[in-house]
Amino acid sequence: MKLLKFLTLGLLLISSTNVFGQKTSEEKAVAQTSKMKNELGLSDEQTEKVKEINLGIIKKNENIKSNADLSETQKKEIIKTNNQARMSMLKSVLTSEQYVKLELAIEKRKNDHLKKKMKDKRKEKKVKKD
Repeated sequence: MKLLKFLTLGLLLISSTNVFGQKTSEEKAVAQTSKMKNELGLSDEQTEKVKEINLGIIKKNENIKSNADLSETQKKEIIKTNNQARMSMLKSVLTSEQYVKLELAIEKRKNDHLKKKMKDKRKEKKVKKD
């Protein structure tokens, strides 16, 4: 009987962490918009417009990711196109200075990601040699 209670409790804990660990589209859009508001100094009006844009693109991308009829290459291309559309929409909401800051921040994140990827590859090679 104790074993059954223990197993039931364990399953509840595992399932609850899976549910609570996942963010909704709305939560992702709010987090992304909040970060942009801080980095770019968005006004309240801009923040609302940016949140709508982010939410729309996040929902589109999630639908693409879950579409089993598309290959991974197709999914990546569509998501890339969606992100380009996002940038185009943001350009109409942001000032030119804010847009430049956004582009620089995106470029920095890409570079940081590539550096981390290269560092991980070097570590992996080193581990294989040892």
